[in-house]
Amino acid sequence: MGICISTAKQCISTGEEVVDDFINRQSRFYKESELAKEHLSQKKQTGNDSHINNVLKSDISPIYPSLPKGAKKYHCRSVYDGDTITLEDNSKTGIKIRLLGIDTPEITEKQPFSQEAKEYTKKYCHNKDVWISLEHSDDENEKNKDRYGRLLAFVWVPLNSSNNNKRQSSKDIPEQWLCINEGLVGCGLAHVYSPSKSKVHNNDKLIQLQKLARKHKRGQWKTYKDYHAIVTPSGSAFHKCIKKKSMKTDCKYLARSKNLSLILASQAYEKGMHPCRNCFE
Repeated sequence: MGICISTAKQCISTGEEVVDDFINRQSRFYKESELAKEHLSQKKQTGNDSHINNVLKSDISPIYPSLPKGAKKYHCRSVYDGDTITLEDNSKTGIKIRLLGIDTPEITEKQPFSQEAKEYTKKYCHNKDVWISLEHSDDENEKNKDRYGRLLAFVWVPLNSSNNNKRQSSKDIPEQWLCINEGLVGCGLAHVYSPSKSKVHNNDKLIQLQKLARKHKRGQWKTYKDYHAIVTPSGSAFHKCIKKKSMKTDCKYLARSKNLSLILASQAYEKGMHPCRNCFE
């Protein structure tokens, strides 16, 4: 359900094992996310430094007791990568969905953990019913689409066994819902991504999930080593230095930029910034 678990001081490395183990654990402790800490206290769990405990104690669980208002049900036709899926509609091409507020490693560029991110999303969404919610309530609002025409959305799945049967009965009323966008970040399989100046409503929560995933070396953060990066006063991305601790860069987006600063990449991540796609291909 979206967070990599530490069991007996060992990190489960494959996406499928992460999902299965997390679901099993949550079925014992969850009824809804607001009761998580109370359940953990009653069960007198040990291992307070584990990733899952830190997530729950910080009130940033990606699990919700209900769907957001206006969420619509679709059937997922296919999963391209961790943050891109296609939903069924009356057209041949379907509805292309780009998960909002996050960015997963690129499949085409064979970036590390791109396959794990895809498998995570595929496990929950492929050939199953999913629900989507938009940042802007007006479905026709162009702000709900990216430059490629894909619909920018949050994807939700019910955490119960019935959704494993591909299509859900209208009689099924799940008590727990996972936000795939937040789950990917919490598992260390995506980072916060906000290319525009406007931030998504849960941007702060995504940053906190990312911070915990990095702290506990989950997913792509497992081998992360901090480094210096270049930033602009108002930019949403940070850029690669040509040399260590150097202000020199060959990024085309900084060709005319002034007032550049040098900060640690970890500091940039904590501000919700993302790696420049031109610098970090």
